[in-house]
Amino acid sequence: MKIPTKGNSRKQRKVKIKGVVVSVVTISGLADIVGKSRDTLLRYERNGVIPPAFLKIENYRYYPLSLAEKLKPLIARLPRHTKPDPELLVEITRVFNEEINKYA
Repeated sequence: MKIPTKGNSRKQRKVKIKGVVVSVVTISGLADIVGKSRDTLLRYERNGVIPPAFLKIENYRYYPLSLAEKLKPLIARLPRHTKPDPELLVEITRVFNEEINKYA
């Protein structure tokens, strides 16, 4: 999957985590992938809909590209103006935890 950069090379980069090179995206890159705005994702994070990024480099939040791809269908199922289904929130958290455990 090609990530649009819109002139910002910080949206996607490769980092080494525990000796493994991983493609990661910033929250703006994640927003591009899941089809939401950066502000919406930050609001989801503040409200506990998505867990906070577990990778922070130079004050930027980074998400593994594999996580972004798994989140896309889940984020698409979030309702716009009502409280999300608790089962969906559990699934989002499970996906985050799976990714965290890969690099722990």
